[in-house]
Amino acid sequence: MNQNEIRSRVNVLVSNGNKFVLIFRHKNGQDYYAIPGGGVEVGESSEKAALREIQEELGFSLENVQKISEVKSDSRHDYNFLAETPDTNFIVTGPEKNHLNNPNDLFQPQWHTRATFRRDIPIYPESAREMFASFINQ
Repeated sequence: MNQNEIRSRVNVLVSNGNKFVLIFRHKNGQDYYAIPGGGVEVGESSEKAALREIQEELGFSLENVQKISEVKSDSRHDYNFLAETPDTNFIVTGPEKNHLNNPNDLFQPQWHTRATFRRDIPIYPESAREMFASFINQ
């Protein structure tokens, strides 16, 4: 990637009833949550990227996909989505599969409710925190 090139990514907060998915990560000695998502491929729309990334990371189909916001910086363009899924069992098929049981670089999809997620650890990416806060406080 050219250093002047803007990287585009999608962040998708996925829910099923009163539950939602966060990825628990332990990396470089830090615990944090990640909102599922990833890079937009060349020629791919943000909506298609959202569907692909969630299929790869969680094995879920999505319904009622809504683009909530776009956050642009000098180096990134993030698309933030809310979506629903009828699915409940995680099937990780993308490159994240290699991190499912790695204690030094852990990737662990988890279902949460507004009451169960740990509020003492940060949520990434930063560009999706406003969307997450609005969702949690509704």
